[in-house]
Amino acid sequence: MRRDEIVDAALRLILKLGYNQVTLADIAAQVGVSKGLISYYFPKKEDVFLAVLDQIVARLTTDFESFCNAQAGAPDKLLMIFNNLFGNEKRARRYYTVVIDYMAQAIRMRQVQEYTQHIYTSYRTYMERIIVDGIESGEFRRVDPQKAVSMILGMMDGLVLQWFFDKKGFNLDGAYIMCVDFLNCYLMPEGVALDGRPPVIGAPITAEG
Repeated sequence: MRRDEIVDAALRLILKLGYNQVTLADIAAQVGVSKGLISYYFPKKEDVFLAVLDQIVARLTTDFESFCNAQAGAPDKLLMIFNNLFGNEKRARRYYTVVIDYMAQAIRMRQVQEYTQHIYTSYRTYMERIIVDGIESGEFRRVDPQKAVSMILGMMDGLVLQWFFDKKGFNLDGAYIMCVDFLNCYLMPEGVALDGRPPVIGAPITAEG
């Protein structure tokens, strides 16, 4: 339990201060324990922050599993993913605050590069599964699943980053609709279109759980 408290405290501090500004002493103060106890669980600063990434990757995997296993058609499963990312501004800002911070570290830290790869692998693996299932069921056109996922990931990342850094010029509702438009133009069979209403979803993909 104490280890989990340390990881949660580190996450809160990263959101507030940023990775580079947080120290083991800061985390100890946040939890209300000695720095020595923090070092017992996490000898180096990098260790506790990798544990935060491990937590995020585990939650992503759990969330995507729930979407893939939902009692819904393939198009609705993709809408679940879109709505999960774009449907709550506070949640999206918390998640991307951490992810952007860690991506900056990934340039220099091999282990962070590996976790960043895990995050993209989770997106790619589960979205490809959904698209392949949709093609086989006739819900989607016969497209290249890998190419489709690359385009969807590019849209998702690009749109949310525009919103993150351009508050006046962009909003998440618009980003969601653009992703739905892409599905209608690229994946949905001719004469079939999604209305864009977000389906009911399960647990959110989020840095806060």
